[in-house]
Amino acid sequence: MRGFSYYAKMCKMLAFKYKHFAVIHIFTIVLTSNEDRDSLARGEGENVPAEAASTETEKPTVAPKDTKVIKVPGVQLEIPLGKDVIIRIPGVEQSYRGTIVGYDPYDFIIARVRLPSKVREGLSFGGQLIVKYVNQGAVYGFKAAVHNSITSPASLVFFSYPAVIEKIALRRTSRADCNIDGLLQTLDSEHECLVVNVSETGCKISARAGTRDPITATKVDETMMVSMTLGHFGTLKLPIAIRNLSLEKGILSIGGMFLDIKKDEVKIINQYLEKMARFSR
Repeated sequence: MRGFSYYAKMCKMLAFKYKHFAVIHIFTIVLTSNEDRDSLARGEGENVPAEAASTETEKPTVAPKDTKVIKVPGVQLEIPLGKDVIIRIPGVEQSYRGTIVGYDPYDFIIARVRLPSKVREGLSFGGQLIVKYVNQGAVYGFKAAVHNSITSPASLVFFSYPAVIEKIALRRTSRADCNIDGLLQTLDSEHECLVVNVSETGCKISARAGTRDPITATKVDETMMVSMTLGHFGTLKLPIAIRNLSLEKGILSIGGMFLDIKKDEVKIINQYLEKMARFSR
């Protein structure tokens, strides 16, 4: 395992080489302009507190079972600095939002992401993680070995360049109309919303927003978190990738696909939809 001095040196080199990108934040801890970061860089914001870690050994997988994937060599990785990513750590129930802030081509990648101390301590001794992101409407993911995790001068995780990238072909499923209380979490704020239709692969969200509200600056392919209150089934908190959006008469409509959803979460959604169907006939 490489020491902190090695990565600090590489960070300085990358900050010099890519000083007009977000990587310089490693040392300045200052946000770039909205134009510079083509996404909201949600790794800068607060993450929802982590759930308790699973005690079972979990084999890391990029795509859900039975999902069609296209494998691409890792050398073809195209992930710009400032790109939002979702990071999943095997054995930890919650996924985390992060931002790519640097890399050494074909060697390692640096993501800025806030992690609970227990999770970070585990990564300090190596391990694996799964990175997912959206590019031009498609979901990509890869597994990587963790090299190091530090909290100073910023909260960073260093991981290996992928050998293989998987392009995930999501199944299209019909959505059921609903009115589910929800909460949208962006970089700077939370917004009450209604989930007006949902399936196991995505949902449509309505939120009240003025033309000057920062949430209206959201762009396609960006990510945010949505919490859905499903009655006695509990509350689901899931990352979504924005597929389409529109603003009309003060109502922002967002079409999103679930970016990192687990089997038990799919089961909860299906159980909720089945209950809705039973009582709406």
